[in-house]
Amino acid sequence: MRKRYALIMAMVALGTLVVPLAAQAQGGGRGAAGGSGGRGGGRGVVAAGQRTSGFPQYTRQLAPEDVLARGKSLYDANCASCHATDMRGVLSKNGPNLLRSTETFSDKQGELVAASLAKHNPAINFPQSDTFAISDYIHSIQATMSNQGSPPGRNPVGLSYNVLVGDPKAGATAFGKLCASCHSVTGDLKGIGAKYDDPKTLQNTWVSGSAGGGGGRGGGGGGQQATVTLANGQKLEGRLIRKDDFLVTLILADGTRKSITRDNGVPKVDVKDPQEAHKKMILLMDDPDNKNMHDITAYLATIK
Repeated sequence: MRKRYALIMAMVALGTLVVPLAAQAQGGGRGAAGGSGGRGGGRGVVAAGQRTSGFPQYTRQLAPEDVLARGKSLYDANCASCHATDMRGVLSKNGPNLLRSTETFSDKQGELVAASLAKHNPAINFPQSDTFAISDYIHSIQATMSNQGSPPGRNPVGLSYNVLVGDPKAGATAFGKLCASCHSVTGDLKGIGAKYDDPKTLQNTWVSGSAGGGGGRGGGGGGQQATVTLANGQKLEGRLIRKDDFLVTLILADGTRKSITRDNGVPKVDVKDPQEAHKKMILLMDDPDNKNMHDITAYLATIK
C-alpha cells in the first residue's frame, strides 16, 4: 500500500498522472468544428481575421458577402419589426433577443433557426436558402460581440483603415510651420515615405516623434541632455551617460567626460525631456478634425 501511494505521488509530482479516457472524450460539443455536412462542405475552417478560440460565434467561418447581404435584407424585411434591427428584441412585441438566443448560439448550419421559424406564430415559410442566409447574417453580427456579450461592433472583423485622407500640399505648409525647425525632408526624414510604406505605420512613427535620426530615443545623439547643479551653484550641461544615487557622468560640449560623485541627491541632476519640443508641436498641431495630422501624413507619404 505504501509503495502504491508513493508511486501515485511521484506521478503527480512529475505531471504524468493519466487523465481518464472519459474525461478526455468530452472535447466535442458546442466548441467543436462543424462536420462536413450541410450546405458549406468544409466551413469548419476559420476565416481570415476571425478569432481562433472561444465560443462558436467567434470561430465559425462567416458566409460570403453576397449571402450576408441577402440575409440582412431578409432579416430587415421580415424579422426586425419584432426582434429590432440590432437583434436585441422589441419588448412591446415580445420579440426575444436573438443575440443571446440558445438557438442561434447552438445553431451550426441554420438547422435550429429553420426549426424556430417553422414554429413561429404566425408561421414563416422561407426557402431553405433564405433561412440559411438569415442564419448566416445573425451569426455575422454575433461574431462582433465581445467575450462578455457586450454590444455588437466591439470586435469588428474584416475592417481596413485608410489614413491617407489629407491634402499633401496643405501638409507641406503645415510641416513647414510645425516641424521644419527640427526636421527636414532632405535630411533626417529623407525618403521617409519609402521607409514606412504602410500609412498607419508612417503616421504613428512621425506623430510619436520616433522618425528621423535626430531627437528622441531613436536619435543618434546617445543619452539625454542634462544639467548638473553643483553644491557651489555651478552648473554643468552635457549629454547624460550615467545617473544613479552615487554617480552622475556627462559628456560636455567639448567632448570631455565628467563624472561627479553624488550623496543624498547632491548634486542635483535635471534631465531634459528629449520629446519636449515634439510634445509642444503636437499641442500646436491639434485641431478638432486632426486635419493637420492627416495633411502632414499625406505629405510625408510623398517623400520617397
